This record gives sequence, C-alpha cells and structure tokens, in this order.
Amino acid sequence: MKNVVLSILAKISKMDVTTKQLSARVEAQSLLIGALVLAVGKNGGVINMIESVNKAINSVLNSAEDDAGLKSDAAILLGEFQELLAISKLIESEDPEVDHQELSALTIAAEAELENKK
Repeated sequence: MKNVVLSILAKISKMDVTTKQLSARVEAQSLLIGALVLAVGKNGGVINMIESVNKAINSVLNSAEDDAGLKSDAAILLGEFQELLAISKLIESEDPEVDHQELSALTIAAEAELENKK
C-alpha cells in the first residue's frame, strides 16, 4: 500500500495547487475503494480499512522528512481521505429515502441559476 501512495504522490507533485487538490480527492477515493476491497476480502471490517490507508499515508509522511513537497502532497492526500470518511459517516446517518420535495427545490434553483447565466 505504501508503494501505491508513493506513486500517487509522484503524480500529484507535478501539478499546480488546484489540480493537486482535485487529483488528491480522486486518488483518495481510489485508496478508499482499494482499501475497502482488501478489508472486505480479509473480513477485517471498516476500521481495518481506514487504519490501513492512514498507516500507509503516515508512513510516507514519516519517511518524507527531508522532502517538503512530498510531505505537503501526502498531507493533502490524507486530508482528502479524512474528508471522504467524514462524508461517508454523514451519508450513513441520513435517511435512505429521497426527499422529493427537497430534490424539486434543488432542481428549480439549478434551472433558475442556468437561466440567469444566459
């Protein structure tokens, strides 16, 4: 897993700040899916999955003491991963039913915004 994180950081290091953030989010999602597959395959559960990704990123952070760029990129990746976990927890606590009234209101607001841009 550490090698996967290092290859992700190698790609991210060549990008500008905005692109790094977006790329880190996508890569964090990839890590989450990869770790989920590993954890489910080992019957380790979600906690083991999260610990695996955190350990991999932290090991890169610890080994990158002399490389500020790599350390910064790893911190971005860790932040994005943590944000995805927070979103997952939020989704888990929400009602599984679609709120059609809220969905209609959002659709109307989006259509109005598109009309204003014309």
